[in-house]
Amino acid sequence: MKKDLIKIVCCLTVCIAAAAVSAGCTASGTDTPPAVEESNTQAAADVPAATETVSDDTSYDPEAFTVSDVYMAPEQTGNIDITGCDTFTQIVDTLTDGMGYANVTLGDTDVLLVSTGTYEWEPGSFAGIDAEIYCYRDQAPAYLGTVSAGGTAYPLSVKDGQLYVGGNHFMSTYLVDGGYLIETEEAYVQYDSNGNGTYYYRTCNSQFEDYDEDSAKDRFDDMFTAMGGAEMISFQTVGGDKSAGASLPAYDYPGPELFYTTLYGYLLDELSGDYPESQVSIPCPVIINVDESDRSDVKVYGDFRIFNYDLNGQTLECTSGGSYPGCIHVKNTDAGYEITSFDIAEDGAGFTESAKRIFGEHYDAFMKVSGDEKTAEKTRAQIIANYVAANDLDITAYKDYGREPVKLPEENIDSFYSVLD
Repeated sequence: MKKDLIKIVCCLTVCIAAAAVSAGCTASGTDTPPAVEESNTQAAADVPAATETVSDDTSYDPEAFTVSDVYMAPEQTGNIDITGCDTFTQIVDTLTDGMGYANVTLGDTDVLLVSTGTYEWEPGSFAGIDAEIYCYRDQAPAYLGTVSAGGTAYPLSVKDGQLYVGGNHFMSTYLVDGGYLIETEEAYVQYDSNGNGTYYYRTCNSQFEDYDEDSAKDRFDDMFTAMGGAEMISFQTVGGDKSAGASLPAYDYPGPELFYTTLYGYLLDELSGDYPESQVSIPCPVIINVDESDRSDVKVYGDFRIFNYDLNGQTLECTSGGSYPGCIHVKNTDAGYEITSFDIAEDGAGFTESAKRIFGEHYDAFMKVSGDEKTAEKTRAQIIANYVAANDLDITAYKDYGREPVKLPEENIDSFYSVLD
């Protein structure tokens, strides 16, 4: 998986509902920061104010406060009914096919993670992006909270006893102490309408305002670097891998334009290899502008997305996917079209600067399009519907991880592709 590329998720991010929140600390599990999305915020216990002096040491110090005074057990329960369950094994026995579970040590506590589903990260190894967390409290399983990453490019991972939960624009780390889920660090970046990012960071002993912009950005980058060295949590899939042995025809651009035949083929060849093998990969280019002023260097600006699917009944279930904003350079010759290069915006802290450089005068249009998921999903649904029609498949919907199925529209091969640009 190329971690230096911008990735979007096959599923839109689900709000994290972490059980324990420190003074001034809010559980954050979406690319939308807590200040914007109120549903991310939970009430915290009354605790002393953060200290005025912030140490550069970001490690968790259990002696800095009494955990039970700062953290509190969640009032809500998880989606799994654990009534009568005395062991983790009994919880696993209640799970339905397709769900996943893993035993992990966070801090010095053994916990059970239960995911709504799994996807193949590497051959034979299955990851999850959400999990309800349970530990033993008073000799019985207790629900601690729910975490959710930003998508399949960011599987739940663990390093040095800490759980890493991240997305394109946020990162949090957690451990368990005294039967409580503790968010040890949180960092995120919030972009304004001009694409300028503002960075925020805090620890379980500090507030966001305790860190200036430069320090917050450094912490943000450090956490992403640390996540890159974390170990992906391997989940067991209940009922096994239901996609094993199935097959689907490879995607082939169904429109009449040779230009788009070349473009779609390039996206498949170049991008599908970034992900574990699936039954079918389907590109979804969201094109912003095509500059044909120079036949030797036709510039195609857009957010070039690809999604990978396995078939479950009549539904294509998304297993992974990503977004590669940038500019594809195409050479137009008498013999046809040739892709010569692909400039891709950087991930993380370098995103804004690189995107402005690549898109130039089209940057504002790119930012507008990249924030319009409704239109992008409409394009995606139509491309899938046309693939289904072209191959005469009995498929009626597609489904993102953790989301409800989306019914496919009628096919529109004759007129749809002519308006892609």
